[in-house]
Amino acid sequence: MLDKKFLPAIIFLLGIILSVGWYQFVYEPARREVLNMELETRRLREVEKEISELKARHEDLAAFVEEKELQLDEAREFLPPTLAQEKFIDELYRTAEFHNVKIISIRAGEIISAEELQSLVVNVSLETDYISLMNFIREILDGGRLVSLEKFSAEKSSGKNLSCNLNFKIFAAPKPKT
Repeated sequence: MLDKKFLPAIIFLLGIILSVGWYQFVYEPARREVLNMELETRRLREVEKEISELKARHEDLAAFVEEKELQLDEAREFLPPTLAQEKFIDELYRTAEFHNVKIISIRAGEIISAEELQSLVVNVSLETDYISLMNFIREILDGGRLVSLEKFSAEKSSGKNLSCNLNFKIFAAPKPKT
C-alpha cells in the first residue's frame, strides 16, 4: 500500500526530472543554435548590403580602372622620365611670348642625380612689368611638369619694367640603375 501512495509521487518526480533534463540538454542547446544562426544570418545580410553598396558606388569597375590609369599617366608626365630641358626652355619662351615678357638669357646648370629624383636648375634673366611677371611665373609653376622656383630677385629697370633673375628647378624620375 505504501507503494501505491508513492507511485504517483515517483512518476511525478520522474516527469519533473525528465522535463528538466529535456530542457537542459535538448531545448536550451537548440535554442542557442537558433540564436547563433539568426546572428550569423544578420551578419551575412550586412555583408551582402555592403557589397551591393560597393557595386553601386563603382558600378562599372572597368571605367573606374580606366580613370585611375589616366590619373597615373598624368602623374608620370608630371615627373617625366628625363629632364628634357629643351622642352622646358621652349615652354619658357612660349610662355614669355604669351605674357609679353622679354627673356634676356637662359642658362641651364648641372644635372643633380639622387635616388629619388634628377633635378636641374635653369637660370632665367628677363624684363617685364609686375603683372606679366606674376602671370609668367604662375603659368610655369602650374604647367604640366614638376617645377619649383628656387631663387627670385627683381629690381626696377625703366618705367614700370622690372629686371628679374629667376632660378627654376625642374625634376625628372631617377635614372634606372644599370
